[in-house]
Amino acid sequence: MNKILKHTILWLVIYIAYTAMLSINEDLYQIMILNILHVFLYVLAYYFLRYVQIPFLYDKAKKWQFVLSIILSSIILFGLWRFGLKLLDGVRGIESESHYIPLADYLVKVIRFYSPAMALLAIEFHFEGKKEKQRVRQLEKEKLSNELKFLKAQINPHFLFNTLNNLYSSILSDSPSAPDMILRLSSILDYVLYKSQNNTVSITEEINTIENFIILEKIRYGERLEIDFQKNIKHNGPISPLLLLSLIENAFKYGTSGDIDEPKISIEINEERERLTCQVWNMKSKYSGKLFDQDKKENGLEKLKRQLQLVYPKKHELVIEENETSFEVTLIINKI
Repeated sequence: MNKILKHTILWLVIYIAYTAMLSINEDLYQIMILNILHVFLYVLAYYFLRYVQIPFLYDKAKKWQFVLSIILSSIILFGLWRFGLKLLDGVRGIESESHYIPLADYLVKVIRFYSPAMALLAIEFHFEGKKEKQRVRQLEKEKLSNELKFLKAQINPHFLFNTLNNLYSSILSDSPSAPDMILRLSSILDYVLYKSQNNTVSITEEINTIENFIILEKIRYGERLEIDFQKNIKHNGPISPLLLLSLIENAFKYGTSGDIDEPKISIEINEERERLTCQVWNMKSKYSGKLFDQDKKENGLEKLKRQLQLVYPKKHELVIEENETSFEVTLIINKI
């Protein structure tokens, strides 16, 4: 239904409604003729206000010109009403009224002329405002969605580079671990590049990827690295992908530096119906303070914080505890 047809139907409904209300104690035929004039003036008041006075005066902050235009247009409308009424009086066989125009009569008529216009504008602006809010919300949602996708897509190139190097070395030495490394790396990439684009995944899917990641890191560091990984999954509920993996990857990045002779990392994941808790502890390099300051913008924890704000606003807690020898991060996600 196009706009012209909608407006035609609207004014027809207004005409019928006004005629029905005013004809209760009056002659229906007389009111029908009189309301043709009234609705015509309502239409003039609305369209002149909507498409001339508001956009060209009010919206451009020409408030005094806007007020003067309202006064002038109301006088013109009142004059048209008086002129039209004389013509209709002849059609209806009624003697015309006096030329005297009381101020009260003028004010009442002006209010009556602009009442439908103001009501229609209020409804129209309400729906336009609602539509604009929906548009802004949609744009914000798309912006946050794109930002979240960008965060998800940022696989640690350092990890990938070292894993490929280890894989290359294993293939050259005909290591029996090479095929397993390829499968695990392929599984991680499939999860990071494709499955992580979903809004949620099951916790077991995230943990499977974490386990593949840990095994590859164990192959990389050998006996030098000690890892304690504990998990207690009761309900296997949904979770935003890459949250836990990012947290654990950050521990490996900063907790396995070359100056740490025997690095240790402890991971504990507990999932219940109402809450998910992930605690990650790692040893700390004596250079970690300087490294952290230099790499602060690229730190995985900063990306993790932003991701948590996007997907779990006011439903998460991230606690960071640091001392001279260790670094511990506790993530709590409230599902309810």
